[in-house]
This record gives sequence, structure tokens and C-alpha cells, in this order.
Amino acid sequence: MLNIERMRIQLPAGFEHRASTIARLVGESMAEIQPYENRKLDKLSIGPVKVLPNATDQEIAQNVAEQITSMLGRGI
Repeated sequence: MLNIERMRIQLPAGFEHRASTIARLVGESMAEIQPYENRKLDKLSIGPVKVLPNATDQEIAQNVAEQITSMLGRGI
């Protein structure tokens, strides 16, 4: 089970009004992840995710979720 207690997302200027929807969609995407080991992380940071000006909230959330999944797969 994956439990995210708090998520902080920094978005480019002009995207502020989309933050809550994007965070919710990231959470929904991550809910589908089945970790192969139990561990607790106090913090997980990912690098910048490229956001195209015309990207949908779902596309942005999927990119963020993929970055998180990649970091988790590295055993961070």
C-alpha cells in the first residue's frame, strides 16, 4: 500500500488555480501503484517535470506520477 500524507507541488505561473485538481489526479494515479516492498519515506523529491502550456491536468498529473514511480523504483 502506498500512503501519501502530504504533497507539495510547485507549478509554473498561471497554473495556480489547477493545483488542487492536479494533486488529486496524481493521488489517483499513485493509488494504482502496488509497491513490491514495505518502507516508509519521510520525504521524496522529484526534479522538475516539463509542463507544456496546453497540457491537460491529467497529462501533468500523469507525468508527475511517472516521475514518482520512477524514483520509488530506484529504491529511494
